[in-house]
Amino acid sequence: MALESLSQFTIVQNHPVFIMLNQVIPLTELTHWPDVRVLNDIVPGPYTYIDNPMPSTQEALRLSNLGYEGYIAETASIPTRKNWHDVFNACIWHQYPHSKQRLNQLHIEYIQQFGLHPRGNVRDNITHFDECGMLIVHAEGSRIPEMLQQHHWQDAFVNHRSVWGSEVQAFMFGHANLELLLAPHIGLTAKWVAIEVPMGFFKQDPVLQVRLLDALLVQRLERSFFKQKLPPIPYLGIPGWWNQQDESFYSNTDHFRPKRAHP
Repeated sequence: MALESLSQFTIVQNHPVFIMLNQVIPLTELTHWPDVRVLNDIVPGPYTYIDNPMPSTQEALRLSNLGYEGYIAETASIPTRKNWHDVFNACIWHQYPHSKQRLNQLHIEYIQQFGLHPRGNVRDNITHFDECGMLIVHAEGSRIPEMLQQHHWQDAFVNHRSVWGSEVQAFMFGHANLELLLAPHIGLTAKWVAIEVPMGFFKQDPVLQVRLLDALLVQRLERSFFKQKLPPIPYLGIPGWWNQQDESFYSNTDHFRPKRAHP
């Protein structure tokens, strides 16, 4: 992947996920690589994006000693490398600033109690959601979250295909998921949480949608929330998110895995 090229994004910018992203952040209007100066302009957030410290510098040592989350909390700045992973991280900070701050707080609270190392399962689960999280946003009474919980993929994605976009919709929270969608492949999976929204949400302006989702999500983010892993979703099965959603695609149980029985 060319780190300073927009060509890979141009190829996939008509994917539903990136159409939704571009309704909030004008990435399609960029004419050159979005370095930290550009990111601070087009995706401002509660912290400043700074160039990732060069190795062998005092600031790099500080980052190493504090850890990534500790560095953000102490300096109010986000070390940002020249790659899509960190560009998309900035995009999520812009859309969900309160939720991202809360995740950072949870890391710091845990570190203060248990130390920087070892990370522990709770911090690993927080990081997994930060990287690979998804919001399944639904109206009251929707059956889709329960279908997903039970791994009833055919029912959720095929039999109820028509309700996606009007009764339920997926919003990407994990920036690693966005990076993976630059070159999607069978097997991509996110960790999801259901967010119930009021009637009329799906007709709202996209900026207002993510603002409300940020407020609703941050209320859920407590350490107890991350004591267990969140359920998975093979998100290429979401209607319109893959170019060959035929019967054989949904019959692939290596991708659409049935729910395992627990003793």
